[in-house]
Amino acid sequence: MARKSVLDCAVIGAGPAGLAMSAALGNRGVDHIVLERGRPGETWRSQRWNSFRLNTPGWMNQLLGEQPDHAFAAGAEVVMRLQALAAMHPVRRGVRVKKLAPNSDGFTVQTSDEVLHTRTIVVATGDQNVPRVPPLAQALPDWLAQQHTAEYRGPDSLPPGGVLVVGSAQSGCQIAEDLLSGGRRVFLATSPAGRMPWRNRGRDTLEWLVDVGFWDQRPQDLPDPSMMNAAQPILAAGGRSLSLQSLARSGATLVGRPLTMSDETLMFDDSVNANIAASDAFAARLRTIMDEHIQRHQLDAPPSEPDDTDVPVDLHPPNTLRLRDEDISSVIWCTGFTGDFTWLSPELCSAAGQPRRDGTAGPIPGLWYVGLRWLTRRRSGILFGFPRDAEMIADAAKAHLDGVGHHP
Repeated sequence: MARKSVLDCAVIGAGPAGLAMSAALGNRGVDHIVLERGRPGETWRSQRWNSFRLNTPGWMNQLLGEQPDHAFAAGAEVVMRLQALAAMHPVRRGVRVKKLAPNSDGFTVQTSDEVLHTRTIVVATGDQNVPRVPPLAQALPDWLAQQHTAEYRGPDSLPPGGVLVVGSAQSGCQIAEDLLSGGRRVFLATSPAGRMPWRNRGRDTLEWLVDVGFWDQRPQDLPDPSMMNAAQPILAAGGRSLSLQSLARSGATLVGRPLTMSDETLMFDDSVNANIAASDAFAARLRTIMDEHIQRHQLDAPPSEPDDTDVPVDLHPPNTLRLRDEDISSVIWCTGFTGDFTWLSPELCSAAGQPRRDGTAGPIPGLWYVGLRWLTRRRSGILFGFPRDAEMIADAAKAHLDGVGHHP
């Protein structure tokens, strides 16, 4: 009986993390394939609103190809660039992985088309692509239109009337801006997300944060591990500062966290001012970090420039909203995403259903992960960080295939 053919390496997922992985493997001469259930960058095609634009500049996104340093790609351009990038790599489209399990040769990959066997494997499916919606959504009246961030496309995609946006991290604040620009009345249920001033002392804050090592923070560097669960700091799409108080000045009504629903009335906690304070405190900490870096290295930098998003507002947030009285017809749940890892064999997952791993490495030699938040550093979960982690994994995969067995 002929021995089954065994691949050297398979990458699961052809989003930007998977394509960065393919490039790193190719540069090291590692023969591999990339399995993609849909089209390359599928979530960038199907889970972004129409006006979506990156809030990181071109110099942070060179994975997507050459572009001006201070360009902010629109969603359609990101998809186009990912599609062009995928054409340069061994991507098999329309292949859904149904099961991944270890075997004596490495790993068995059961797909929608066939069963593959591979000596090494890299999971690049991400952990931010399955919408999370709180149980409260089930208690809302049937006549109220409900969408998650992944489904929202624009103001015109909603029925006439006001809109309640739940969650004020990046997506919630940017969608609130989009709705306000479309002439909608917006109610924003706030949460304690940090924010980032776009400019500070003559440079973009993102540039300073590279210099001070912000993006290279490791999980073990954090004073509190729960900080890894915090949302990314708020920035406006296209490179601007954004804050809860600036949204309030633009016409959004800020409310606290939604608690209960009764008789078509939503009740909220009184956390608005605390959430604004937490967001402002994060911005202040970033400025302090930058100031200390400038002082420590005796750099010549101008004083901090005024930022309109810092200006406080006098708020009297309501604790209840009668939906019909406020003509609220829609709710957008900007409550985050998780990942689906049900296709991993049980020994590869924790009791909570998340991948068991140490840094990039899974519990079985020859298995790695790329594209997860806080995988090795703060940058791991964004375009800026994928190539670095991919290069580490590619080195380890080549060593493993060569019989050295190095595991990062």
